[in-house]
Amino acid sequence: MDRDRRRNRRRPLEMSVYCQKVGVMDGRFFSGNTVNVSPGGLLVKMQGPYLRDGELVSVEMAVPTGDGLLKNTGRFSSYARVVRIADSTHSKDNNKEIAFEFCESPRFRV
Repeated sequence: MDRDRRRNRRRPLEMSVYCQKVGVMDGRFFSGNTVNVSPGGLLVKMQGPYLRDGELVSVEMAVPTGDGLLKNTGRFSSYARVVRIADSTHSKDNNKEIAFEFCESPRFRV
């Protein structure tokens, strides 16, 4: 039996995610949507192979209003490391599922 090695339980939640490679000043942002999140990281569905295992990125997540989360919109931001990239099992296009591990606890901004 294969054991789950994650420290934190994942929760399904869809949020818009924007990220940029740390230390690269080309102005390119990459976007996608979360598949699930946890206090330790997130899984994002994103088009194209723009990121590689081990790369550091700055991450911003747009928190949706409603669903008991927030009355007003806001954003979480953090730095994260790419830990895994796989073809999306939910899509027939060029989408990838990218697993990120937070390097620090996400901060909330209104």
